[in-house]
Amino acid sequence: MILFLFFCSGATALIYEVIWSKYLALMFGSTIQAQTVVLAVFMGGLALGNRWIGSRSDLLQKPLAAYGCIEVLIGLYVFFFNPLYSISDQIFVSVGSKAFENGAVLLALKGLLSIALLFLPTVLMGGTLPLLAAWLHKESDEPGRRSARFYSVNSLGAVIGVLLTGFVLMPALGVRGAMGGLAILLSLLAALVASMLKQQQTAKVSLLLSGALLWICVGSGEGWRHIVGSGVFRLRATDVSWSVMEQRKKVIDILFYEDASDATVSVETRKDKSADDQDRVLRINGKPDASTRGDLSTQLMVAHLPMPAKPESKDIFVLGFGSGITAGALLGHPIERLTIAENCKPILKAGQLFEPWNRGVLTNARTHLRYEDGRTVLKLDPHKYDVLISEPSNPWVAGVGSVFSQEFSEIAASRLKDDGIMAQWFHIYEMPDGIVFLVLRTFAPVFPFMEMWDTQEGDIILLGAQKPWRSSPEVYRQIFNRDAPRQDLEKIGLTTPEAILSRQIASQHTAFAIAGEGPIQTDAFPVLEYAAPKAFYIGANAQQLFLFDERTWQTALAPAEKRSVLAALSHDVLAGVFGAYVSCNKELSQYLAWRKKSFESIGKHDIYANDPYFTSPFRPPESYPANPGLSSTASPEAMRLSEAQALILSQPDRWQEGVETIERILLTLGQLRERPVTVDWLPPHFAAFAAKTRGSRNDLEGALRAVALGLQIDSKDAQLHCLYRVIDRAQKLQL
Repeated sequence: MILFLFFCSGATALIYEVIWSKYLALMFGSTIQAQTVVLAVFMGGLALGNRWIGSRSDLLQKPLAAYGCIEVLIGLYVFFFNPLYSISDQIFVSVGSKAFENGAVLLALKGLLSIALLFLPTVLMGGTLPLLAAWLHKESDEPGRRSARFYSVNSLGAVIGVLLTGFVLMPALGVRGAMGGLAILLSLLAALVASMLKQQQTAKVSLLLSGALLWICVGSGEGWRHIVGSGVFRLRATDVSWSVMEQRKKVIDILFYEDASDATVSVETRKDKSADDQDRVLRINGKPDASTRGDLSTQLMVAHLPMPAKPESKDIFVLGFGSGITAGALLGHPIERLTIAENCKPILKAGQLFEPWNRGVLTNARTHLRYEDGRTVLKLDPHKYDVLISEPSNPWVAGVGSVFSQEFSEIAASRLKDDGIMAQWFHIYEMPDGIVFLVLRTFAPVFPFMEMWDTQEGDIILLGAQKPWRSSPEVYRQIFNRDAPRQDLEKIGLTTPEAILSRQIASQHTAFAIAGEGPIQTDAFPVLEYAAPKAFYIGANAQQLFLFDERTWQTALAPAEKRSVLAALSHDVLAGVFGAYVSCNKELSQYLAWRKKSFESIGKHDIYANDPYFTSPFRPPESYPANPGLSSTASPEAMRLSEAQALILSQPDRWQEGVETIERILLTLGQLRERPVTVDWLPPHFAAFAAKTRGSRNDLEGALRAVALGLQIDSKDAQLHCLYRVIDRAQKLQL
């Protein structure tokens, strides 16, 4: 009997550790930091319980009775856990939403709530071991000799408990069912111990508690699913109502819910929307990861963008199933085999609810499902693919950072055919600029030819290959000749082959050069794994990337064909492209919104009032003012530089005159031994402007001279260094 109790003590502690960690991950988010806090609180509670009970001589005198009482108390705690969890959830929503900008405060809040929820039960569980040890000492004349065997059984129970929870209990009963089922077993165990000690009253209480717990598990409804699957850890608001969960229950209909060892998956929609206006959302551990409307542009573009590079692709690999919309979109092309790697079965089950949008990809004869981690499949299977698409979850989720590492890119590259292409999703929401550049910097060396695309607000796609590929409306037209892909693209506003190009941030001419030098993500130094959760707390949206956008500041660096195509896009086409799915580039979005109002009010393109010299291929030269309109206090240099820039933009045929003026002023400043501490103009900006103007006229030597002038004044300017890399490669390709 005592051997069995030692086993139960070890198993119980680890089973509850896994279950409660899962519960709190749904509240706090599945970040490494959150998991660390929960584990620290759990282990700390066990240690305190061990120390406290071990010092209570009164309890040690009757160890078996005390053990039974502790199991009853743990069962009672589980009885009240759901209300306590709901209260903690509300506290986290109302207080945590105000603390998001301070990661330390938010982490402290998670620690306090973890203590509030876990301290009592973990202290009680920690006390079981010294009680069993005391019983062993009383019942055995050789306690020291037998203790090793019993402690090994305790450890074995912990191992089996973890395995049982992950592979049996949670998949079969769910998180809540597993916790309730274990509490019922512990209450029955307490009843058994009480019966052995002839404590009939305690045995009756334990049996009554078992029945009450069973009733809660079976008959308490499904309202708790709204709480655990709501993704409250992402709420940011100045004032969140305590009734937010009750409000959510009124408007959200949960169509699917299932717990697995690695994820809690749900599908939901709004009750207050018509059938035609409903958006089905797939949530994984509370975080929306796919949907039929909100994420549609990204899900379709990540499928269709790589295909023009290899229009006759036959063999495609997709990492991550999600809603299946991306994989289903690929079936519209004449492919022969579609391999999908997905290691979470509930996601595949949920995919059945998206069949009207994913073309029934799960049952298609061309689909080959691999129920395995995508990186493992690529690493162990030598099969090569025409196209490889990686669309994982956010990198702040523990474990996801490994598919953004240099090693993963190298594995992916090794599994592509000679002219194969890879598409990698990433996001700029809840991300600082440094992390976005880290991802680009990791991707670019493995795929020296790359493009960067803007799918919708917050999402970008990287295309990479070992060799250059043709990327133009003529190539995209091959995709438009296919009915299903054309219909997909029309759904997201891309109604012509030319319109697709309006979503391209950077072409193969410039994308490789954007990130520059700095840290990268590797398996040995997983920077992203730790930096991404901190960025998630802050909630900033990266925008520095768009200083290198060929649709705005780097227009002059875009290929001439691209500039010509974008300049010819009509107002109606642009309104359709960026209507439902706005650009990641906030400056571009603001300009397009102003342009829309301008056309609606005066029927033509007027001068952009917010920034008269905002550059974009969507702006005709006549929309730039000829006079910079600087204040009377501006320095002569600032005035002359601004006039030269205005001349180039408003009268493109006089570009050389304007560039030479800029370069003379920069040369004068560069030759000064003592430069002014401050100037009312930015030398790197004008140096870059001159370099880009020359580069767009194929004067690469002159462009390099302009870059050198700027670097002589400011040797650390990121844009100038990017320009140098772009022009240097262009020169080498001409040789």
